Amino acid sequence: MKILITNSFYPPYHVGGDATHCKYLAEALVQEGHEVHVIFSYDAYALKKAYGQKEENWNGVKVHKIKSPLKKLEPILNYLFGTQFYTYWYFKKLVWKEKFDVVHHHNISLLGSKILKKIGDYKNIYTAHDYWLICPKYDYFRNGKVCTIKNSPTCVSCCLKHKKPYPVHYITLHNYLKSIDAVIAPSAYLGEKFRRAGIENVVVINNFVPEYKGKLIKPEFKNYFLFVGQLENHKGIIPLIQNFIELNKELVIMGSGSLKEDVITLIEDHPNIHYLGFQNQEKVYSLMKFANAVILPSQWPENNSMVILESYMLGTPAIASDMGGNRELIEKVSKDLCFDLFCFEDLKDIIKIFEKSKYTKKIDTSFKKYYRKYKYYFSFK
Repeated sequence: MKILITNSFYPPYHVGGDATHCKYLAEALVQEGHEVHVIFSYDAYALKKAYGQKEENWNGVKVHKIKSPLKKLEPILNYLFGTQFYTYWYFKKLVWKEKFDVVHHHNISLLGSKILKKIGDYKNIYTAHDYWLICPKYDYFRNGKVCTIKNSPTCVSCCLKHKKPYPVHYITLHNYLKSIDAVIAPSAYLGEKFRRAGIENVVVINNFVPEYKGKLIKPEFKNYFLFVGQLENHKGIIPLIQNFIELNKELVIMGSGSLKEDVITLIEDHPNIHYLGFQNQEKVYSLMKFANAVILPSQWPENNSMVILESYMLGTPAIASDMGGNRELIEKVSKDLCFDLFCFEDLKDIIKIFEKSKYTKKIDTSFKKYYRKYKYYFSFK
């Protein structure tokens, strides 16, 4: 089959797990004999990082970069007002030229919602990596709690309160959803939220990660726990550090974000906590493989964490807050590794008596089952 994947970002021009998932999926489909195209916004990446060439390794995927004459302004306008002329023209031209069998949309907030509207004879699929379909600021979080309000004028005030611009085109988004043949929710938690909001054709298919076949070098750290992710409030990095200061256990932190300077300041006098910044996949995987556990102290309802899946793939257990889809993944290994977000004492208790060897066999079995199940979905011709 001929398949098009759409996403705001694509590695190496990316900042989050949605783009990593798209890469894994695209390359897996190529290996199964499909012709796979990916379209993404190079200008969207430049909003997060500076323009610049990176080493590109597409591995058989046909990648199309959108470079608008408006440059960084194009993805901003796409986000606020819906798909702009150049982005839509580029998408439409590619669809009409290639005559795809499947168009599979992912995180398209910086491409605009208009590309969800079917313009050809293809299966039209959308995979949700966050709560964008029911929350204009993606995280489904309001005043420190999971939101219980359906889309309403209060969403505008909520966006403004949290210093997020309200996308004006959001009121038309659900008109385009009528063109979608299937909405994929990577977690049962997200799928249930969508159904309650009246979204139809919801199918739960978990994310996956391929097995890593490279050689990983043992890092210099010993007997450590690991945090990998954005340094933002919703990821829970600050309370995690505060708890490790009290525990005096080794913690390694990888990632970047708006709290970077706060993190550096907070750990300054604590040699048991190490900040390594943003690292490449090999370095991340090396530290994951040899860690006691990866910790996700998420303050928001996670969907289907790529970090947890990557950790399992490398044989390392994960410890996570019971927010969103975290519990579904953690309980595949042990429900004892899930802690109450509002009781970090639970996390401390887990870490104090933690033994990695108790969980490795269960992880190996669970990951292999998980991978086989996902492989079924993209093996069809």
